[in-house]
Amino acid sequence: MEFRTLPIKDKELFLRYAVPCGEVLVRRGELKRELLHELKQSVEHGQEIDADVGQIFKVAGRMCTILAKRMGKSEIDGEVIRRYFMLEHEKAIRWRKLVRPDIDVKQCMVYPGKVLRIDFEKALVQTPLGEAMLRNDFNPDLRRGDVVSTHYDFVSEKIKRSHARKMLEDR
Repeated sequence: MEFRTLPIKDKELFLRYAVPCGEVLVRRGELKRELLHELKQSVEHGQEIDADVGQIFKVAGRMCTILAKRMGKSEIDGEVIRRYFMLEHEKAIRWRKLVRPDIDVKQCMVYPGKVLRIDFEKALVQTPLGEAMLRNDFNPDLRRGDVVSTHYDFVSEKIKRSHARKMLEDR
């Protein structure tokens, strides 16, 4: 029996967190590089996303579905996406590492950060792991001092300081 993910209301937000880990799926042969590139371009340019992203990124789609149902929701909305990636993703990744040893847990984690400097398409961000130059493909309007969430080598989105504090408290 196939697992059915709930509809994803905000596909762009979901992809801001899912696309950065797409290279792992490409290496495994589970995702075509061309499709990953198309999805990334859709997010960068604010284009309509017709793909079933919950099926493309199966683990995230399933985990968000389970979380949404626990929260009494019939769809995966921004609250569910943020809660999963910012607060519950670590548990899922540590469990998946047992099944898929190719996962770099530290790299796959979503961290809060503060933008220190913008250099063209990259941003120097202070995270709990130290300073890192991260891709800024999804956030062209970033400014010095913005608080952000980071995933792999991407800035996923600007976030509230309260969300950053909560992410740090829960670790």
